[in-house]
Amino acid sequence: MVQLVSDGIEIAYDDSGGIERDALVLLHGLGSARSTWDPIIPALFNQRRVLAFDQRGHGESSHASGTYTLEHYVPDAIAFCETVTTRPVVLVGHSLGGVVAASVACTRPDLVRGLLLEDPPLYRGEPGEAEGNPFLAVFALLHQLVSDMQARRAPLAEYEIVLRSAPSPNGAGSFADVLGVEGTRARARGLASLDPDVFLSAVDGSGLVGAQPGAALQCPVLVLRADTAFGPAFTAEHEARFRSANSRAEVEVIHGASHFIHDEQPERFLLKLHKFLDAL
Repeated sequence: MVQLVSDGIEIAYDDSGGIERDALVLLHGLGSARSTWDPIIPALFNQRRVLAFDQRGHGESSHASGTYTLEHYVPDAIAFCETVTTRPVVLVGHSLGGVVAASVACTRPDLVRGLLLEDPPLYRGEPGEAEGNPFLAVFALLHQLVSDMQARRAPLAEYEIVLRSAPSPNGAGSFADVLGVEGTRARARGLASLDPDVFLSAVDGSGLVGAQPGAALQCPVLVLRADTAFGPAFTAEHEARFRSANSRAEVEVIHGASHFIHDEQPERFLLKLHKFLDAL
């Protein structure tokens, strides 16, 4: 683990080393951590420099309650790219990380060679999107649950039990079944270490304020959309709106996958990522 400081926040990250011109920066989603990418990183080691960091309030990065919004996440990512890399990078972002990645590309196109966005909630911060959004109740529950568990210093094993009892969004057993043994332990460590307040900005809608989903992005873009049957964060309606501003962007539906595409179908995710990288 290495650290850099952005806006007084210590940002923890991993760096595989390697060829600078082919650098990838991986951005995790809300409530996760950089360890979410561990299963796919080994497949990229020999070809590219791979960097993954914990966003503020997550993993081993500093907590800063009241700052878990794009207003702060995006400058952190920009500072990371400016400080740790010397050439434009490919940003790969899941969920919140996808919105952050797109915002970086919009604000600082000079830093970004390409974007792969995994079921990004680009439009979820807009008025009216909260109604019927299945994620909001989950975030509210997680805030209360994790707050209570951290307050009584629950052991890591208890966090793992929570993941084993939580149904997988794609209907394939529990969330722990999808993550596997190592993935479950990593996610449990992430829940035990994060600031529960990261979920509040998602519940009240402030977290995605400032997103610019209608902006025309200058770099190549691939969006991976979850199966409609499993409540995607990036819906078919969002796809149509996104394509109207980004006609050259590719959008692919990953059938059988929920919002957690790289967790549920890592081989297919890697296939799409390699194909995208090869085309750059």
